[in-house]
Amino acid sequence: MKKILFVCTANIHRSRFAEEVFNHLAIQDNKEYRAFSAGLRVGDFSYREIYYPALEHLESFNIKPIRPKERSMHIDDVMLEDYYKIICMDKKEHKPMVDANPKLSKYKFEYWEIVDIPKVESTVSLPMCYEKVVKLFKNINLK
Repeated sequence: MKKILFVCTANIHRSRFAEEVFNHLAIQDNKEYRAFSAGLRVGDFSYREIYYPALEHLESFNIKPIRPKERSMHIDDVMLEDYYKIICMDKKEHKPMVDANPKLSKYKFEYWEIVDIPKVESTVSLPMCYEKVVKLFKNINLK
């Protein structure tokens, strides 16, 4: 089974949204792929469940979340070697965090340009994220 890890800062918004979209597509298409998500600075945030704008956007795409009540997970608590791809949501925001964590130095990260609120509203960032996840899923299917 191919596993994808989506990473953002708190693991409550972009990465959780991407995880749910990817898993919805995989289940719908009966593929042996799964996604999970984690955050680079989870402990800095008191809110640890999926953020309501992500839930609202999932609903707008007719996606029922698999993990709506699970708390966010720090990337250091994930077995990174189990993942085929590790994707950070925003290079400008996340690359410095990845570079500052010595536990991550041996892993290859891919970076997207999905900027978080308050810089970019969810009404812009999450549809962009949806399109990136759909494209990723289609490309994996071609391999």
